[in-house]
Amino acid sequence: MAKSLRSKVKRSFRNKKREEGVYAAVHAARLQRLNSKLIETAKKDVNGDVSLDAPADEESADVPAEQNAAETQPDAMAIDASADPKRISTSGPRNSRRVAWRESKGMEGRPALKAMNRQGGVAGRRKSGKSHRRR
Repeated sequence: MAKSLRSKVKRSFRNKKREEGVYAAVHAARLQRLNSKLIETAKKDVNGDVSLDAPADEESADVPAEQNAAETQPDAMAIDASADPKRISTSGPRNSRRVAWRESKGMEGRPALKAMNRQGGVAGRRKSGKSHRRR
């Protein structure tokens, strides 16, 4: 009975897990991590080189250049918009393994058509006309 996911009993148990169970603890820990990271980001100025709660002259005197440079590095969650990833073309022909094998042996990927149609032109790859199978 009540196997559907729209079942009131299943929904109530799922809601209980979400509010009181393991899922709630994991969600709270994730929120805390993101909140602390956001607070640190908000404390830095626009360029990211000087913290806003410490005076600029004390920071530059006490902190070595290497550590100050490390603070300006983007963290793992930041997305660098300036570095474009290598784009993959999807518009070209996507050949089969047979075509790739033939090209690796020095042959043409697809052999040239030699058959002629009734008008004297090169025949197509597919046979036109009615299918022979009855449906």
